[in-house]
Amino acid sequence: MHLAMNISNLLLSLWRGTMDIGPSDNIESWDWAVFRNDDKWQAHGKLVEKSGAFLPGSYDRRPRNIAEKLHSGYKTSEFQLYTFGVGPALLYGVLPELYWNNYCKLVRGFQLMCQHRITSQDLVSAHVLLCNWEREFELIYYQMKEDRLQFVCPCVHQVNHLAKEAILKGPPICYAQWTMERTIGNLGQEIRQPSRPYENLSQEGLRRCKVNALLAAMPELNSPPKGLPSGSVNLGDGFALLRKRDKNPTYPTGAAAGAIRDFLGDGHPLLRIRRWARILLPNGQTARTKWREQLKSPEHLRVSRNVKMKLADQIRFGEVLYFTRLPVEDAWQFLNIAIIQLYSMPDLDLLKISSQTVPSCKLLPDVIVLPIKQITSVIAMIPHQPTLPSGVTEPRFFMVEKPGLDMSNLGVKYEGFEDDDEGEDDDLE
Repeated sequence: MHLAMNISNLLLSLWRGTMDIGPSDNIESWDWAVFRNDDKWQAHGKLVEKSGAFLPGSYDRRPRNIAEKLHSGYKTSEFQLYTFGVGPALLYGVLPELYWNNYCKLVRGFQLMCQHRITSQDLVSAHVLLCNWEREFELIYYQMKEDRLQFVCPCVHQVNHLAKEAILKGPPICYAQWTMERTIGNLGQEIRQPSRPYENLSQEGLRRCKVNALLAAMPELNSPPKGLPSGSVNLGDGFALLRKRDKNPTYPTGAAAGAIRDFLGDGHPLLRIRRWARILLPNGQTARTKWREQLKSPEHLRVSRNVKMKLADQIRFGEVLYFTRLPVEDAWQFLNIAIIQLYSMPDLDLLKISSQTVPSCKLLPDVIVLPIKQITSVIAMIPHQPTLPSGVTEPRFFMVEKPGLDMSNLGVKYEGFEDDDEGEDDDLE
């Protein structure tokens, strides 16, 4: 967690031009210091704050206006969502392309290393991306100049060791300070006597260790997990339908009716349905619906209706209109489905130059029916209006995934990766 904060502070001090300047250096040559202009910095801070409304509540604390709150207790979780989440899209077209491409490599490598489960291929990809970032950082910022040696902080070299340490210790989440600081906070809350606080704290820690050891040996002594809320429906495999729900069934209308009719096929009448507002996913996230979220005022909303799903062996994104259950008369059971408005596939050119950190999509008019269990996670889709590499400027949405969850591999090669199969070899067939 401290690495995320240290790298964020380093990059911001460079982009704002607040880094210490060497005796023979000239800040006017810092073409990366785009936020020396206070008006640009204040406008950027407002964009960061505005993007927070589109980050689901499961993403922890949303980043505040970084231009106003940078030195007022900006949390590490806010830095992580800013620097390694919304930053690449918000800085596209703001940072010069050379520095932006370098920054995107850092972000993608860090995103892969923050996963709770890391595949061997992700480790290789993250290691190459982070090594490339560190080497390029020294060439384009530090430039091997003695007066810029302060640019190369320890955190710059630390990222190179993340993949190697993961092989020995497991994912960084296993030894990051998030868990330790949460434990310290929990133990502090259990202290009830103001006298001798450190002695009380040590006793609370000792008691917790004893309880944990006992439960590890005899798990049957542990209290059963809390059940689902009243009125919910357990769908199995970690999925559950959660209320609110229509009191009375009604016939679906509009594009949703056509999608349900196509899903059921010929010979099946369109039946009345009850709409459901939420579902619980196996990863602990709660997916919501446009049906209910559009009733809330924007200032009280954390948009949680956009989801990542598996559709025809592809990773796709969509906006959930509502959930429902279709009765199947022949089998005496329900089909649990989501009515979803699809986003387009990400722009491939922007996806490639950003090292997959800016999947930029358009919201399509297409509405589909999807079995609920094909939904994998809740994502953020944040509106922006970029000028694409093709030269087109149009309103779009960029996708941000929750740190720690499995990152989407959208099938685009990272810059710097060589294809070992290229070329010809007479000894191969």
